Amino acid sequence: MNFVVHYQPLIELKSGICVGAEALVRWRRPDGTMVRPDLFIPLAEESGLILPITDQVIEAVIADLGTTLVADRSLHVAVNFCADDIRTGRMLPILEHKLRNAGIRPQQIWLEATERGFIDIEAARATMSRARAMGHSVAIDDFGTGYSSLQYLQDLPLDALKIDKSFIDTIGKGSATSSVTPHIIAMAKTLGLFTVAEGIETQEQADYLIDQAVGFGQGWLYARPLPAKAFIAFHQQNQASKGIAPEVLRAAP
Repeated sequence: MNFVVHYQPLIELKSGICVGAEALVRWRRPDGTMVRPDLFIPLAEESGLILPITDQVIEAVIADLGTTLVADRSLHVAVNFCADDIRTGRMLPILEHKLRNAGIRPQQIWLEATERGFIDIEAARATMSRARAMGHSVAIDDFGTGYSSLQYLQDLPLDALKIDKSFIDTIGKGSATSSVTPHIIAMAKTLGLFTVAEGIETQEQADYLIDQAVGFGQGWLYARPLPAKAFIAFHQQNQASKGIAPEVLRAAP
């Protein structure tokens, strides 16, 4: 199977600055068409193929963006890890070795896991504690779509909560679930987590999230997932539009 990685820009909502990206794996068929992750990831998880896919994503991030990450220490890439990786912590020594050889700082790689990765809460806590001790930030992805529990958030060493697109879609629509979004935001603030809104498509949604003090967001309002070269160009253009000089980026701590 031919897997490729695209990068969806992560935007600081208040300033509009691109601060990173989420690495999203795509399966490219021989005819060039792409298979959506929601179609092949569940099958990969069931068959055990998800582990080598995760390894390929890490290799791709280093190959695609290693030079950019070394040049701009303020930039990060979020990588999704499967339930088995969260349960066993298998990927942490692999990641440590590969990053050290590439000159990328651990702080520049964020780890994301969906709620199904936290079924074994004790194992998840151990893995996440190790990851944070290494310098990685840890986020719970697609919050609200799985085994949602306030206890999970209280018990796990998390840094960020990503609000699923299904909740962002309800903003301004007066639907039955529209009141859930502000509760999720308030809960994250109470627990000291920063928030990332997924799937922002309209300026109305962005304005609401800024008003609610949500720190970061991603979605088609800003950019679709981009191939590596296109993401690098997007990032450079974004930095230039904000008046951030390349010299400053290279000197960042």
